[in-house]
Amino acid sequence: MGEIYIKLAVNFADDPKVRALARYGAPDAGLARDLFIQMICHCKEMLTDGFVSAEQVGLMVYPLDPEHGNQLAKQLASVGLIKEESKNEAPGWQVLAYVKRNGTREDVERLSRVRAEAGRKGGRPPGHRPSKANRNQIAKQTKSRPNPYTETESETESVIEQAPTVPAADAAGTARGLTVTQRSKRLTDAYAEAEPLCKWPAVNAVVIRAIKSEKFTDDEIKAALLRLAAGNRSVTVDTLRTELQGFPLAPPGRAASPKKTSYSDEEYASGWG
Repeated sequence: MGEIYIKLAVNFADDPKVRALARYGAPDAGLARDLFIQMICHCKEMLTDGFVSAEQVGLMVYPLDPEHGNQLAKQLASVGLIKEESKNEAPGWQVLAYVKRNGTREDVERLSRVRAEAGRKGGRPPGHRPSKANRNQIAKQTKSRPNPYTETESETESVIEQAPTVPAADAAGTARGLTVTQRSKRLTDAYAEAEPLCKWPAVNAVVIRAIKSEKFTDDEIKAALLRLAAGNRSVTVDTLRTELQGFPLAPPGRAASPKKTSYSDEEYASGWG
């Protein structure tokens, strides 16, 4: 609880820019790579939008002397991982591509507010199995709006039809007069508001599948999506299905296996499992 994480690709060490540090030999190549990771962590913790002051670099390389730290920073700049820059007249370094992968201060603060709101509306701790009563509760609808941090609508498999107005939901929680793609857009936008850096087309494809199953109302799907966002869990057919239905019951005489979270195409042949 309270820990902060950075986004770092598992093949980070194989990145051509990182591998190019080998030109400086040992131990500087390893020290420079370590400094780069420390710089990313500092930017995420302090929400500096990728800026690291020269003074901070000196502290990061301790017990090495600050001048050695400055030399390591120059090596990182030479391979294109950072660049020299000043902020508020303070000399320092800008970590390139930091914002692209970890977002800005504004992104983080907005996401924090959205997750807090999602938690109040229907957030559940990770691994929570919703009861029947909870699944049938209707979540409060919020009007969706475009998010600049998700993929464009043109990247989806079908073109999203725009409705001039959003009809009110009926008693079953399904908006009258909307197509499947219009309904899925509203639900996916609600999730994207809680997870601005999500892969919108992938989430939308899962939502469409849930809608077409005709087993859940839009409100139930939306509430499940917000619970996944609040729990920092990704949206897949398996995770959304489990959040909506819980783990499948075991046949008579056989113990339930809660570890099973994936199913064959045959099991989904009838729609949604």
